[in-house]
Amino acid sequence: MNRDPEKIQRRILMLLQDLLPTATLVDAEAANQALGCEATGTPSLNQPNLLMPQDNPSPGSGYTDSKRSPQREPLFELGDVPAVQDRFHALLKHRLQSEIQKNPPLFPWESAVQDYEADPAYGSAKADFGSQDAASVEAKATSNIWNRQLRTLNLPVQVPGLVLGRLLKQCQQVVQSSLREGVQLVQAVEDLFPGEGQALNYLAGLVVASPARSGVATPTATAGANFPQSYEAAAPAQQMVLSLLAAREMIVTLTLAVSASQPTVARQWETEQGTLQLRATYNPDPTDLSIVVRAELPTGGRLAMNGAGFQSVAERRSPGSVGVELCDPEVGQVYMLETVLDGDETPLVFVVRIVEG
Repeated sequence: MNRDPEKIQRRILMLLQDLLPTATLVDAEAANQALGCEATGTPSLNQPNLLMPQDNPSPGSGYTDSKRSPQREPLFELGDVPAVQDRFHALLKHRLQSEIQKNPPLFPWESAVQDYEADPAYGSAKADFGSQDAASVEAKATSNIWNRQLRTLNLPVQVPGLVLGRLLKQCQQVVQSSLREGVQLVQAVEDLFPGEGQALNYLAGLVVASPARSGVATPTATAGANFPQSYEAAAPAQQMVLSLLAAREMIVTLTLAVSASQPTVARQWETEQGTLQLRATYNPDPTDLSIVVRAELPTGGRLAMNGAGFQSVAERRSPGSVGVELCDPEVGQVYMLETVLDGDETPLVFVVRIVEG
């Protein structure tokens, strides 16, 4: 690169001629000070201002040095020609961008800027890709071995597997809390209907108040709704009710509530590997206070019960029975029961709840 200061000054000065109208006063002064220096960095006292207009006040104009604007602090070090070059490149880039926006470039066959319609074939291909992508997402969401149970839910209209999969994930979270049933239902479905908290609270009250059969809500009695043929064709309020009904059934199945008057509760859950069966037994005798849970696993797997700083784990490598036990459980406490089957490390979370009665 040619580093001769005189040649660099002349070259930059020529290139800056067209940029001066768009450059700021500070930029022009800084460039002038840098260009008015020798290569050693010593300013040339007799060098005229190359970039700024020269003032030639007349003797009678009353214009004096005292009326000049205060000297601005230079943005570049004296003699820093590369810094001036960088600033010039930035100004040039800005100028080119402005010109392109005002006068967009044309294709060789164009005489004026034209708008082209999208190719219909491209649009249909994009739509096909989108549908395939959505189908793959739903297939992945419903491939969990625990989702077979979701096809047996007692609902008036079939709910898509993707929606049920999201509900199952949320229900496993809220079931571990000690919240009231209506609050649990709202928290389980609120991610599906953002901003609809007030409507969900109202509809959850109807779902909770509806008659139940074998621990499961009777869908036809809920809100007296005439549901459409599919979930997608349902109105938003109907989709909310369907989701709340599905969440209620999941939460009921995932909860084993035992008490002194009902010490034994059984549940079963259909999986892709077979049926998982659970039985929880509560012994309220103060001399032998305990909870025992036995599981019939369709494959090898693991059963773990946690709560209040205690943990009981049992596992086996083949289908069969396993059991866990916790001593000195407390009324009102919720104990997490985690089940894992061979071939899928995703656990299914139940809870054992001790209630009064």
